[in-house]
This record gives sequence, structure tokens and C-alpha cells, in this order.
Amino acid sequence: MVMKHLTLMIVPYQGADIRSLKIRHSMLKLLAALVIVIICLLVGTLIYLRPVVEKARQYDRLNAQNQLLALERQKIKELNFKIAMLEKLVKKIHLAQGVGQYQGVEEAGEADGEQETANQENYAIPLEGNGPSSLDDVKKRDTRIPRGAPVEEKSYISRLYNAEIYHFGIDIALKQGTQVRATADGTVSVAEKNDDLGYYVMIKHASGYSTLYAHNSRLAVESGKRVRKGDLIAYSGNLGQSSGPHLHYAILDEDGNPIDPLPFLEP
Repeated sequence: MVMKHLTLMIVPYQGADIRSLKIRHSMLKLLAALVIVIICLLVGTLIYLRPVVEKARQYDRLNAQNQLLALERQKIKELNFKIAMLEKLVKKIHLAQGVGQYQGVEEAGEADGEQETANQENYAIPLEGNGPSSLDDVKKRDTRIPRGAPVEEKSYISRLYNAEIYHFGIDIALKQGTQVRATADGTVSVAEKNDDLGYYVMIKHASGYSTLYAHNSRLAVESGKRVRKGDLIAYSGNLGQSSGPHLHYAILDEDGNPIDPLPFLEP
């Protein structure tokens, strides 16, 4: 004989009336099928979304790397322009002096730029209102725009922004291992290491700006991580093309062009 329903016996406590619940087999089959469908939908959604999320992270990463490449291309373009101008100037000088045919510029040194940098005065960075202790005050302002210094400790700018010598940012002299903090809310587009920048972090902000923190000794975030203004992202160091412990801090506009971070240091 085929059973048409399933009976569940419910005994609340000793001495209480026993209750029974009859469930038809057809209803059980329907519920089982519904559960299977829901599980399949969940699994399918997870399988579909995983590559989508990964592609979004790869896009942010590639976009940040493209911005770095754009900086390098801009350096090369400006350097070639300067070399061409120097060649024209030297030719004029040689012609004026009656010297023979000019052979061309072989190398462009950085001695003048380095001397100019060495003569620049150090500036104390205003650090008031930076870091987690000031989050209540920060809420009153737009935290999507990078403002304030990327460190809480008293520090000094050892090298200013100077596009003429291809220094697209500021160098902040720091002790090794100083905590480096995000200057605005955003998403970490790149957090990795290369030969030039050492361990570096690039953050994309909703305002359109991007910030770069380079020459760190180690990282405290990964690519794709959401960060808030004042969050710890790295520890300063002396890795990459660096002559001493410092943090290289740069700000890029919506088009990926570097801009002077100095006006943004006011908290």
C-alpha cells in the first residue's frame, strides 16, 4: 500500500497532549524541489559573480598601473623636449663661437635639479586633525577629497613637487616603520612592490583623485580593500629608488595627471 502522507508526532512536554501533523508526500516533494532550486540559484549566482568581482578588481589594478605608466611617458616626453631645446641652444652657442659641427647631447644629467632640491628649505607638515583620533571632526568635511598629511607624527618635507625635474610629488622624511595613513576615503587599486617605488599603495577616491604612497617597508592593505580617511595602509621605509627613509606622496587628478600635493596638506 502506497503511503499518501507523512505524520509528524509533536510531544510538547510530559503529560501534555500529543499533536500530530500530516504532510502529503506531494507537498514534501514540492518543498524538496523548491529547496533544490534555491540552492542551485545561490550556487549559480556565486559562480557568476565571482569572475565579475575579480574583473572589477583587475580593472582598478590595471587603471592604476596605466596611471603610473602615463607618468613615466610624461617624464620621457618632457625629457625629450628638454633635450631638443638644449641641442638647439648649444648649436646656437657653438655657431656664435665659431665652433665646428655640434655632435648632439648624449646624456641629460640631473645635477642642476638635485642642487635645486638640495637648496630647498624643509617645511614642517601640519599634522593637526589627522588619523583616527579626528574622525568626528572629519565627518564635517568631505572625506572623499585627500586632505591633510599621510602621517600623524611630526615630519618634514625633504623634497617638494617639481615637474621641471620630474619629481611629481613630495618626499616626507620619516623614521623607518612610521605608520602611513590614507588621506581620504577610497578603494585600494594597487598594493604591491616594484623596483622603483618599493612597496607602494595607490588609492582611488570617489572625488576623482588618486593618491600614491611609495617607498614603504611593508603594506597593511591589499588591492580592492575599502579604506577610510586615517586608516593605516603601510609602514614607511627606504625601498626602491630611494636615498634614505622617507615617504613619497603624490596626488593625481581625474585624468591621471600629477598635481602639487602641498595645497592639500592643510587638514
